[in-house]
Amino acid sequence: MARSSRNNLRFKGPERLASDFAAALSLPVEQVCNELGQYPCTTNVHTVALGGVEPYGLGVYEPLPFTGVTTPIAVDRVATAACARRVTLDVTTPSEAIIFGGIELNAQGRLTSREGEPVKNAITSLYQRALLRDPTETEVGALLQLATDIESSSSQAPGRDWMKAACFVVLSSAESIFF
Repeated sequence: MARSSRNNLRFKGPERLASDFAAALSLPVEQVCNELGQYPCTTNVHTVALGGVEPYGLGVYEPLPFTGVTTPIAVDRVATAACARRVTLDVTTPSEAIIFGGIELNAQGRLTSREGEPVKNAITSLYQRALLRDPTETEVGALLQLATDIESSSSQAPGRDWMKAACFVVLSSAESIFF
């Protein structure tokens, strides 16, 4: 991959962020994030924080020239909600799993095989779908270590929590939220 000659990163904004997350996780855009189960995060709730406009309710007719202090929180909220939705769908209907298919959990809710192919396939799928590239060995190692760290915590469902966290790590990365 060639390096950018202009070094001109731009934040994706609410529409592109939602559509990219939806495409990466095979979710309808309206299911990416909803506050209180009914208000779309990127178009109704966090629109201005994500660089959008809100002319009718707030009188913001042009995007702010820079991201605000709450922008990272809004991005995290959208990524967390989207990842939670994908994990719930993949775990409840494993035969139709898009990303986390084939990952088995033991009776304690832990990953049966952290180093197994299904886990590595899920990591690779996340990177390919969200960042359009394969993960490096360092990135795979970091997400495998994340599974170990979550399992050593007091989590009641460490396997599911790892799936959500791994997804969140990839979606909320600078590589994912800027273009």
